[in-house]
Amino acid sequence: MMQKEPLSPRNLWKKHKSDILFVVFVLLMFIFPKNPLRILLTDMMGKARTVVESFELNKKDRKILSDKDLEWQLVTMDGQVVSLAQFSDKPVLINVWATWCPPCVAELPSLEKLYQDYGDRVHFIFLADDNPDKVQDFLARKNLKIPVYFSATARPFVLKSGSIPTTFILDKNHRLRVKKTGAMNWNAAKIRNLLDKYIAE
Repeated sequence: MMQKEPLSPRNLWKKHKSDILFVVFVLLMFIFPKNPLRILLTDMMGKARTVVESFELNKKDRKILSDKDLEWQLVTMDGQVVSLAQFSDKPVLINVWATWCPPCVAELPSLEKLYQDYGDRVHFIFLADDNPDKVQDFLARKNLKIPVYFSATARPFVLKSGSIPTTFILDKNHRLRVKKTGAMNWNAAKIRNLLDKYIAE
């Protein structure tokens, strides 16, 4: 019978390095929101949480949204109603988040950077599962410039998830190519390469 490895700080660090870094990041972000280490910790979190395998779904899991799915209605921060069908000329990145969700808040700065660089070539939908007034206050407090939407009708089954944050990426043909649950650094070369590929297709 193999002996169990003794529990020690070194073994805990080896086995749970990414989780420990992520928790430290979130705690520091809330305790010291303007801490200059925040950028460094964001990069560390991204390296720890980004996995080696491709983010793309297997071909058999790449569901195509139906015409009914594309009727899904969204409301902008200023009350305009739009449908998913209106986002058909470019790839679409949908990030489901909330102000009360620490992992969601942790990944928003990296998503905002991605939006700043790709917002003219990719549609970004930051879908808030939250109270609109809280969201507005949060965005002003954090000085975040992102396009936030709220669901006006039931979200398509293909775009549902049991937890947040969850991020979906659709190609121009409304095919689900990426579904990622959990926080990570989205402003990474791997994600940019994927977006470049979907833009070029």
